[in-house]
Amino acid sequence: MKLVIVGKGGQGVIFFSKMIAKAAIKKAVMVRSTEIKGMAKKGGVVEIQMKIGEGMSGTVRRGSADMVILLSEDLLDYARSFGDKIFIFSKEEVQKAMTSVPVRYVNTFLLGVFVQKTKLFSCDDFISILDDENKKSFIKGCEYVQF
Repeated sequence: MKLVIVGKGGQGVIFFSKMIAKAAIKKAVMVRSTEIKGMAKKGGVVEIQMKIGEGMSGTVRRGSADMVILLSEDLLDYARSFGDKIFIFSKEEVQKAMTSVPVRYVNTFLLGVFVQKTKLFSCDDFISILDDENKKSFIKGCEYVQF
């Protein structure tokens, strides 16, 4: 699977990608990734390209991504350059994350939402790789989708 994660500095894009990579590795699936940080400061564009279970390079050519995870809606046009299948969190999901967990763990809540909605992994794949605080937020995200 060719996966691209796009967001802004401070949103946890790199953390998001590392957790997906760890979950894949835990299932004995090869992962290659490339971090493109652009403006490496809070608010600058951060892009992670990943290949899960395929390829020798982590680079994903424009237009060839199987899925793009978008963490910042104002980067939609940029994300579209990688492919048509774009996963965008709804305003309700982001709002629920902001009101359910400390701001530091919002991205972990959203990771739970992503995993539960896409079924690319199971929520159980992440439980053992997260520390206690991230685990709590992740589980809340997984449970939120079930309702």
